[in-house]
Amino acid sequence: MVNDCSETRIEDHLPRMYRVALRIVGNPDEAEDVVQDACVKSLRGWDGFHGQCALITWLHRITVNCARDHLRRRRRGDKEMTLDDPSTIALDECVAAPDSELDTGALCDRVREMVNRLPDDCRAAFIMTQLDGYRYDVAASLLKLPRGTVASRVFRAKRLLLEQLGDQIDEVVQ
Repeated sequence: MVNDCSETRIEDHLPRMYRVALRIVGNPDEAEDVVQDACVKSLRGWDGFHGQCALITWLHRITVNCARDHLRRRRRGDKEMTLDDPSTIALDECVAAPDSELDTGALCDRVREMVNRLPDDCRAAFIMTQLDGYRYDVAASLLKLPRGTVASRVFRAKRLLLEQLGDQIDEVVQ
């Protein structure tokens, strides 16, 4: 039997779990299914959570595993992954400077496209550390990688994003 305390504590983290799932599966409806699966697994395994890590870290790992399982099932069904779909990355905020003449929606679309073009390994490390705010150590633990590997992937992602930005600026100037 699951107590209300565990349900309430998990419920507090649903928005973040959804963002993680959406970034991985790239489809809002499928992300909801992933979060639902993650909630069921976390409630079933609640007795196994002993507080050795933060609750959100535990829930994040379950969500990532459920999303990966979902992608594997989708691949087996011969459905095409949509990594270029703008919904793959759901940025929490994308606000232009107040005096900017850029359309905020267009800017957000460009940022999503640029992040989506990153190699999968770099994208995951970049999103977790730069957009979700995880420390490198936590991201390394969640990705099951050495901290140095996460740091180098983030560095590479930043370099690639700067190159993409430079290319876009060159196009505008010419």
